[in-house]
Amino acid sequence: MVNKNLLLPREKYAEVSQQYGPSPFTFEIKNEKQVLFYFAANHSHDSNNHQYPILREYWDRFLKATEGKEKVVLVEGGVRRIEKDEEVAVRRGSEGSLITFLANKANVPVISPDPSLEKLAEQFPDVSKEEVLLMRFINKVDSFQRHSLSGTFEDVMEDWCKQRRGMETWKDIDISLPNMEEIYKRVLGKDFDLKDNMNQLADPNKTGTRMNEVATLLTDAREISIVSEIERCWKEGKSIFAIFGSGHLIAQRPALEKLLI
Repeated sequence: MVNKNLLLPREKYAEVSQQYGPSPFTFEIKNEKQVLFYFAANHSHDSNNHQYPILREYWDRFLKATEGKEKVVLVEGGVRRIEKDEEVAVRRGSEGSLITFLANKANVPVISPDPSLEKLAEQFPDVSKEEVLLMRFINKVDSFQRHSLSGTFEDVMEDWCKQRRGMETWKDIDISLPNMEEIYKRVLGKDFDLKDNMNQLADPNKTGTRMNEVATLLTDAREISIVSEIERCWKEGKSIFAIFGSGHLIAQRPALEKLLI
């Protein structure tokens, strides 16, 4: 298992991230046998977003560089279903679903080394189920605030609640917008306000709230899992196309340079 100390220290994240500029951006490691192409994405659900022509070109470069070689795609947030076309893929699952669509066309396997927050939380007994659910809620609200999600806030959140209600994990919790707002108030000590910056609350590189603490614990565990899988595939001689949110690359890059170069 990858040592956490190989990751970029959280207190250095703000300084280091300024060196990259806005996402998307890319990072590569190569040797005489294989390559790692890492696409650091912005999670846009808008098919007209500037990242998508960049992603398609980068994917074509990867295919040319790895022709005849064993390769694999590593994607964030679990393995996605294959959508009917590229536009639908972007709308439903941003870059993760698009690369799944493209990889399927090229007969390249797709795996996800990204455990669910619920699974990761099992490592931390002091993180409650309600806090994990609240993190999911905050992430969804943040996505609504920053990206082009169709429908009103109430419609988007009702769809989200319906998905959670069907999960065994949440069978003992009332999954509804009013109750999520109650959990929000109970954990954070203030009323839910859609005008608040949810990205700040979900940011593992910030401090000040219980959710920042939870985000740091769970995100560090995610980074370790992702880097460990990249290292495993690399040791097997596979070329890798990794596609994760930009913050993941910034945090993981020191570990990748140490383990793969």
